[in-house]
Amino acid sequence: MNLIETDVIICGAGISGLLMAKSLTNIGIKVACIEKYKRQKDNTIETDLRSTALLDPAISFFREIGVWEKFERFAQPLNSLVICNLDPKTEEINSSCEFFAEELGINVLGYNLPNKVIIEELQKLMKSSRNFFYLEGDYVEHITPRSFDVVIKTKGKKQITSKLIIAADGRHSNVRELLNIKKFKYDYNQQAFVFNIKHKINHDSKSYEIYKSEGPCTLVPLNTSKFNGHFSSVVLMLKDTKKNDKNFLNKKNLSHFITKRTGYILGECTVTSEIRSFPIITQASSSLISERLILLAETAHVLPPIGAQGLNTSIHDIKNLFYLIEKKLKNNEEIGDNVFLKEYDNSRKLKITSRMLSVHILNKMAMSKNPTISNIRKYGLSFLNGNKISKKNVMKFGMFQ
Repeated sequence: MNLIETDVIICGAGISGLLMAKSLTNIGIKVACIEKYKRQKDNTIETDLRSTALLDPAISFFREIGVWEKFERFAQPLNSLVICNLDPKTEEINSSCEFFAEELGINVLGYNLPNKVIIEELQKLMKSSRNFFYLEGDYVEHITPRSFDVVIKTKGKKQITSKLIIAADGRHSNVRELLNIKKFKYDYNQQAFVFNIKHKINHDSKSYEIYKSEGPCTLVPLNTSKFNGHFSSVVLMLKDTKKNDKNFLNKKNLSHFITKRTGYILGECTVTSEIRSFPIITQASSSLISERLILLAETAHVLPPIGAQGLNTSIHDIKNLFYLIEKKLKNNEEIGDNVFLKEYDNSRKLKITSRMLSVHILNKMAMSKNPTISNIRKYGLSFLNGNKISKKNVMKFGMFQ
């Protein structure tokens, strides 16, 4: 059996795992990262259509750990967010509210980046790190916490000793299941359809969330080399997918449907990519911590794709954990012990819970076919337009300020 000693073990080499690894190796922490799945040799990454709106606090953290310059040329600025309500009878936009970056004293709300770019660039960065050991096609089978460290054994006969395990292996976490940490899961019986469109009207660096009784439709501008300003990424959330089956028979049908579903806000739309779909759930781990272990990002919480709250919440996990480890190192204190774990838990548990509850309520309201709820959305947006204080408070919550 191969024996390895390191400071921190990270399980999972997705965006969250690699960001956590990058931040820690920057301050001299030795990291062993274990990824269950081997990197695809085909075009699987290339066909990942998902993109992420990284909000201003996330961008600040990217700059702090020295990765933003790798992403900047691919990034599409988000100058404002326009939230709209679609009338259920006329299917026209009957109310909207635009949230501008300058209302919070910042230049942009954030930037939109393709997930595949984030992964690829982080992988390149970590290859050159001396403090980073990468193990792919393997996973943890046994975890043995001890007084001053923790020992894991993998399926591939590796034994690794460290001070702390960070489980960032996603919503289907092997580590969480191995430790019998329970999870709460709520299934909305919704599907999110992800695809890209070309549209007649320039997006002007605006993101749109258009609400209707089956779920929101989000349009996020894309940075493209040709016809820049006329391409956006779509996340369309639908409850009654059977009712809409005919719209997904071909791209022509879907193009017509999405033009109408978005209230013609960007004019005629043409679907330019394949369509991907995934189920919408809320999921929360019963605990963020265990002995010598922290559950991070989607291992700890999964949110519906509304208001760019998902990955941005995960980045706040990473940022808080990074600052805590950095503080412990400066004070020559232990990382991974019970005091450390409780400090992290206290810093994140309530914030994650309130964020998840808010997004859950928003999604349930978005799904409701009750005309009263539609009117609440309509008049609520009108109220925010006329009340600067309330509007700013909503913006600050959404922007993690």
